[in-house]
Amino acid sequence: MVFPLWEEFIFVYEGLPNGIMEVDYNYNSIVIQFQQDRGSLDFSVYKNDKLPSNFSWERDVHQEIIRNIPDIDPEWYCKPCYELVDFYINFLKERFDTFVWDE
Repeated sequence: MVFPLWEEFIFVYEGLPNGIMEVDYNYNSIVIQFQQDRGSLDFSVYKNDKLPSNFSWERDVHQEIIRNIPDIDPEWYCKPCYELVDFYINFLKERFDTFVWDE
């Protein structure tokens, strides 16, 4: 996975309320989507509108963010910061090839 070579196909920012932003990247029918909505920054990964069957936001992301980012408030675990962006990119690099796509 070479993330910068992926095709950016959606970038939405201007005119949206509350600082909402979304940027999506596409590679071989797999979409990585980053969304900032109010005070949080989330990401999703899906193929043909389906999440990987072996992926759980709560188990794989939420708990790992709390475990890996020192001093993060569990109530605001998706607050945008450099550490969170780094976590998301590293998470994807480490696990991307292990995702199972039920076709």
